[in-house]
Amino acid sequence: MKKSILSILIFIIIVTKTYAGWYECFSYKGKIDKYPISLSFQIKEGYFGAKNKKHLNLIGVYKYDKRNTPIRLEGVIDFKKNKILLYEISNEKYTARFEFEFSKEKCVGVWTNLSTNQHLSLELINTSVLIDQTEENEFNDIEILQAGSLTEFYFIGIYSKKKNSDQTQMDKLKIINKNDNTVFQTIDFSKIKTVTGNIRTIIFDNVEVTGNKKKELIVWNDIGRMGGYLTIKFNVKTNKFKLDSKPIIDGPN
Repeated sequence: MKKSILSILIFIIIVTKTYAGWYECFSYKGKIDKYPISLSFQIKEGYFGAKNKKHLNLIGVYKYDKRNTPIRLEGVIDFKKNKILLYEISNEKYTARFEFEFSKEKCVGVWTNLSTNQHLSLELINTSVLIDQTEENEFNDIEILQAGSLTEFYFIGIYSKKKNSDQTQMDKLKIINKNDNTVFQTIDFSKIKTVTGNIRTIIFDNVEVTGNKKKELIVWNDIGRMGGYLTIKFNVKTNKFKLDSKPIIDGPN
């Protein structure tokens, strides 16, 4: 009995000490031919457990900087060849392919329209790296494009991680006008006691649109055992988004 209890305690200690964050993310600015884009991807072996996508190990999002509607990506990185294939997803189909050599500085490759087989030059310059999988890592003001967006606005989470903390967190959320890329409003989470923006295993899904017409969204928050979310709603009278600072628990407490 004593040995069993000791084994359990050792297991708990090992799990606690080896536990780290979810995310290994790389963000870039660049061009497809002459068209400016922003692109981010997250590396995850086994594609988060999806049985039909176990061969994939990348998920991402990108946008054309003059249109500013995020587009989802998924694909594969071959670590031996240092080669990346990313596929644009539209209506659950692959519509375009990014092919380039992986670099933490500058990537050069080809973008291909899968319907017309048109090939365009691709150039990407790294703007940030977010890795929270070791406690020693620390960083501030890392911008992560979110996959969800409203008709008028898109969202960028501002992330940080303190040394010796387990996971990164979203400190602020920028709400940005799609028509001119100006910041409409910044939501500050510093007064929220529980950590925000690190519940979803896919970092680009920590902001979700729940009502496009009414301009309502949620931001995932580490409340309760299973996590929960904060609600943000647009106030027509003040012409501003308002954060409800009390998180809502999702699932059993």
